[in-house]
Amino acid sequence: MLDEVAEIEGVTPAMLAALGENGVMSVEDLAGCASDDLIGYDEVKDGQKTRVPGYFEGISVSRAEAEAIIMAARVAAGWIEAPAEEPPAEGDGEGDDA
Repeated sequence: MLDEVAEIEGVTPAMLAALGENGVMSVEDLAGCASDDLIGYDEVKDGQKTRVPGYFEGISVSRAEAEAIIMAARVAAGWIEAPAEEPPAEGDGEGDDA
């Protein structure tokens, strides 16, 4: 099933290994993740800040990249439809000679 996860846009071999090590074995598993699961987060408890590591700890992944991977997994799993691409705006006023 990790083969299906490997086909998700943005997933690298290092990410695939990290996901497998953390029990994310299917597209559905990945679709059920939150960005904090993947990249970790900082938690403040009793005035002390601690780092809660994510599955991709040590791999350079931004929150936006993590969110894009999760959304692609949700589309692949059939949970949501792929967002429709917007056509370029016509006649936006810039560069028109008319």
